[in-house]
Amino acid sequence: MTAFTESVVEEAARGVTTSTRTSCGVALFLGACAALAALAAQPAAAQQPLLTQPLDSGAVVRLRLRDGAREGAKLLTRFGPGFDTLSYCRWPALPCTPGSERHVVRPATAVLGIETYRGSGAKLGAIIGAIVGVPMGFVVVELVEYSEERDPGTARSVRLVAQSSVGWALFGAMIGLFFQRWGPAP
Repeated sequence: MTAFTESVVEEAARGVTTSTRTSCGVALFLGACAALAALAAQPAAAQQPLLTQPLDSGAVVRLRLRDGAREGAKLLTRFGPGFDTLSYCRWPALPCTPGSERHVVRPATAVLGIETYRGSGAKLGAIIGAIVGVPMGFVVVELVEYSEERDPGTARSVRLVAQSSVGWALFGAMIGLFFQRWGPAP
């Protein structure tokens, strides 16, 4: 008999059945899941204030509207907790003034969420490009060794890897410029 079957036989002799052991395990598992769910629960978006600090005019934001749409906006007036209306121009677009055709005044109740513009993804693109550039630099070193049929030397190899890394970092930064970063409004 194996150790497991011996333990089952001993538990059966004491009156502990497999179904009792299984139901206790299930109850413990469900209790742990409920505790984790209670700890991870966050208030719904409707329960949180739209903003905790005011945003100045000229701030670039992305609005999440009640109809499910997202809209880029550049604020024309200050907006914060307790404000009833939001005055903005659609963004990205040419500047507008209050009263122009691109000027929008929306009640604050029509907005579910606000995110602020945090720049582009150029830094992340540069980091990824530099990481990709290192192994590509080693490929260049191998190609130089193969074409010249001699070792290019340590200094030249390091220079080739560094140049490759910088070149790929610049390429990654250029790609990252096309990706906007947004974050929750304060």
